[in-house]
Amino acid sequence: MNCTRLFCFLCVFLFAKTPLFCQEEKSISTAFPFLILNSDAISAGKGEVGVASSPDVFSQRVNASKYIFLPTSSAVAINYMPFTHRAVRDVFLGGITFYKKRIRDAFGANFSYFSIGDVNLTQDIGQQSYMLGTFKPTELSLEGSYSLQLSQSFAMGVTSRFLSSQLSIPSQGKSVARALAFDIAGYFYSQEHFISSLLYRYTWGFQLSNVGTKVKYDDLGRSFYLPTQLKLGAGFLLQTDSYNEWELSIEAQKYLVPTPNEQGVPDKDIIEALITSFYDAPNGFREEFHEINWAVGLEYKYNQSFFLRSGFFYQHKDKGDRKFLSIGAGFAFNNWQMDVAYPFSFSTYNNPFSTFKINLIYRFGQQ
Repeated sequence: MNCTRLFCFLCVFLFAKTPLFCQEEKSISTAFPFLILNSDAISAGKGEVGVASSPDVFSQRVNASKYIFLPTSSAVAINYMPFTHRAVRDVFLGGITFYKKRIRDAFGANFSYFSIGDVNLTQDIGQQSYMLGTFKPTELSLEGSYSLQLSQSFAMGVTSRFLSSQLSIPSQGKSVARALAFDIAGYFYSQEHFISSLLYRYTWGFQLSNVGTKVKYDDLGRSFYLPTQLKLGAGFLLQTDSYNEWELSIEAQKYLVPTPNEQGVPDKDIIEALITSFYDAPNGFREEFHEINWAVGLEYKYNQSFFLRSGFFYQHKDKGDRKFLSIGAGFAFNNWQMDVAYPFSFSTYNNPFSTFKINLIYRFGQQ
């Protein structure tokens, strides 16, 4: 199995609808598709909102500038998400994240590892099929971020990301694909306001993510774009008393890569692809609007020790058809916190995203 075929299978497995025939509108496939998978149980429990929700240790991937507004100076966390699909076993996404906050700036780091399971290598000779061994394709990312507080309520952050993908058999021409990418993000966290005796804050945020080089998985294959996305969001936090707090977040996401047409995916440079992605859909504004994903999330916090979460994520049926209702919960004790989340899919196909996520967080110092 060559790497281009394996990559195409991966995209179908993760993001495509089961029917593979041409549709009126075509979904977008990119390199390193694991970059848009959300294995963080906090965000996943809220419908995968994150760009403008309250900050947490996993802000590295969704909006690194949120680190500025965390109450603790540093923390480390691990997260894990298995995949459930009848065609593939031993597929999982896991990672470890760390941040360190100072007075006006913060640093973050993350390592993510995506295992695509074991691939059995066979060769047919005549009427016989011979086992040649087992290959374990993997993808990973190593990233670092820097955030700076620009005012009392606003911060910006940048993230650099190194990507490596081994989808081809090592004996073939090109066994490892690599890429570099960066994010830029901003986050506004308002001062405290009061309605009668109720305290509230409002937030908004943006992120331009995974801007970087195109990727070739083998010497003869075509180049794939990275999953560049623009995310915009807003949030509202309401504290009814010293123990109880509610948070509502909304978010819109759009790919900033060329929309496929009848000839395939247009070959453009990175800047041109970013600009034209707002108006290049073959079916005009309607299709561009269909390329926007929507998410809404709700979280209840009791004494910063117990958390209940729920959310909804919507993607148009011709652009991936990810639709799910998510629930999640978390429990914090001293410096430790554990979170879990699970999505209930409303998609029309067997969705490997319907699997649990789990986090474990350790904070250095009390909140």
